[in-house]
Amino acid sequence: MKKKPVLVLYILLNIIISAATTLTVLWLWERANPPPVLSDVLSMESSQAESFESPNEAIPNNQQDQGATFRNENIQVDIRAVVGVGNLEIEYVELINRGPDTAYLEGWQLIGERGQQFIFPAQIVNSSGVIKVSSRTGTNTVIELFWQSETPIWQAGETVRLLDADGETITTYSIP
Repeated sequence: MKKKPVLVLYILLNIIISAATTLTVLWLWERANPPPVLSDVLSMESSQAESFESPNEAIPNNQQDQGATFRNENIQVDIRAVVGVGNLEIEYVELINRGPDTAYLEGWQLIGERGQQFIFPAQIVNSSGVIKVSSRTGTNTVIELFWQSETPIWQAGETVRLLDADGETITTYSIP
């Protein structure tokens, strides 16, 4: 009987020491390797972006503005398809980044012939990355954005335009 309380004490002591060791290692790891923050990713992106005043000069990291629009001549975003035209539950526009660089789509727009307009929130699409813009309601994710419409957006025969943040047409797609 005397051995039972001693065994329980050793087990509890082992659990406490193991938990303390694990928490210490995790804390040290987090301090040595902090997770990336979206603003850091944008900072890395913009260090390659061209300055508005001097096209051949990179923007220094200490002069970057969080709300700045980043320009990149290598952006090649295309409308790959418009799927499920007329059916709100499955209707979406699929975009692909065919360029070698990451595309930052904040402020870009999808526009239809009848005045329908979708403005992109802060969204990053990596090279060869694909993103869907669904017509229906939903919660935005990394790979799918939602128009929040109660009715279908697109019609057969309509042309969809993709505009960049400056309002310049990047690509068009004619819905069959």
